[in-house]
Amino acid sequence: MRKIILGSVLVCSLLSSCNLDIEPENSMTYRNSFNTEKELNATTTSIQYYINSTIGSNFVLSMAGVLADNVQSNTQLREWNPRTVLSNDYSWKGLYDLIFESNLLLDNIHRTKDLTEERANYHKGQAEFALGLAYFLLAQRYGDAIITENSSVIKAYDQSSQADVLNTAIIHAKKALDLLPTWDKLTDINGVAITERQTASKGTAATLLAQIYAWRGSITGLYHLNNDAQADYQNAIKYASDVIAGKDGVYRLCSTPEELCEYLSNEKSPNPEAIFSLYFDKTRSENVASPNEIARNFVSWPVRGDLTLADLPSETPCQLYKSTVEALFPDATDKRLHAFFYEWDTSHEVDGQEYAIMYKFRKAIMDPDQFSPSGYSYRTIDADYVYWRLADLYLLRAECYQKLGDEAHAIADLNVIRARAGALLYPSTYDTEGLKKAIFLEREKEFIGENDARYADIIRNGYVKEELNGKFKLLTNQDIQGGALFLPLPADSWQDKDGHIINNKLRQKPYWQAYK
Repeated sequence: MRKIILGSVLVCSLLSSCNLDIEPENSMTYRNSFNTEKELNATTTSIQYYINSTIGSNFVLSMAGVLADNVQSNTQLREWNPRTVLSNDYSWKGLYDLIFESNLLLDNIHRTKDLTEERANYHKGQAEFALGLAYFLLAQRYGDAIITENSSVIKAYDQSSQADVLNTAIIHAKKALDLLPTWDKLTDINGVAITERQTASKGTAATLLAQIYAWRGSITGLYHLNNDAQADYQNAIKYASDVIAGKDGVYRLCSTPEELCEYLSNEKSPNPEAIFSLYFDKTRSENVASPNEIARNFVSWPVRGDLTLADLPSETPCQLYKSTVEALFPDATDKRLHAFFYEWDTSHEVDGQEYAIMYKFRKAIMDPDQFSPSGYSYRTIDADYVYWRLADLYLLRAECYQKLGDEAHAIADLNVIRARAGALLYPSTYDTEGLKKAIFLEREKEFIGENDARYADIIRNGYVKEELNGKFKLLTNQDIQGGALFLPLPADSWQDKDGHIINNKLRQKPYWQAYK
């Protein structure tokens, strides 16, 4: 019998038993499962599945960093209580599933017959982008992580340093950039144009590179990495500029915040500002939810037809007080106030507290529910997860320009986003904390209630003790060096569900080890 490795059973990467015996005469063998492009495309589809189901799963860090006045049931998590963090349900398995499937494709695409160079580049480009993205998120969320060799070497791997993981992400992202066309030239196996923005393109790969370099430059001093932070900022600017200038695909800012919200709430109409989105396929099952766990937790009345205003404090997982939003948006001319929040000029008071009602996402999926007084219950928002959009790149580039001391270009990028919002340009009477903080606050305004990026924004800018809660404010430099800002090593990385050790080379970060 032939031993084969199946991509859907990942503990392969981390190295438990994932070998299955299959008789060649009774089943398709590992070797001939890549004979045709149709068979190859099954693995490309698996890569897309893992991107969709894994990339947005960042609950612990999302909840720690989200801008909200009340996050129900997660108080101790937001306080960064070590035992609460350690006991939470987090795992890096999905990212290693993605890595395995991508390596599986790259290791076997040479077996596919009659594959043109253009189609081979498409499939390889999807895999290389996925590898770059997965390793970037591993470094960003966990710091040190495992770098696997390929899809067939199954062993107990050592941890690699965050620097090595980021270098690996860059290598794969650059390969994706070279292989892939711009988004408007993407076609599927039948030659049909691909319009959704989850499938990787040249613009997606360039944006990934901008994100990696901006991250690495920003944490070089914090973690004593052996690289040139100034060069990293310059590279981040280069790749962001290529996308902004249309070199890697044509994207445009929505003309107003209101237009942006209309696109965010209509997944059937590709958002011209979206560079990379996680597609929401609500047809898979009646229980499937939008990949955007942050946005769906902010949605309340009136988008949720099962609620009234009075239900907001008890039924909305993430809540914002009006006073908090007023402090963030001191400029009353900012059109985002009226686009992002429902009836901004109207009082929404419950039990003496004024609330700001998130209204970026205007469509909800409501399921029939005979036990609900309204007759149905809220499942999720009806929207793709726009993970990166053009406004992100303008503000990321502004951040890098500022860190290089190029204030003129940083201000120009900042003011592109302010001008779109109809807000006062920088510097205004409200800009009292300097350009660096102004750019950070602009990201808060622009992406409020929309994505999970705020925690990474805080780390990149060194605002841990200013912007995070609880134990974050007490962390020492030794704590940070010991891994306090990263997720602990997940339990399923070294043991199986029965508690048996599957990798004795992995070591918990010193900060978290003290609480085990």
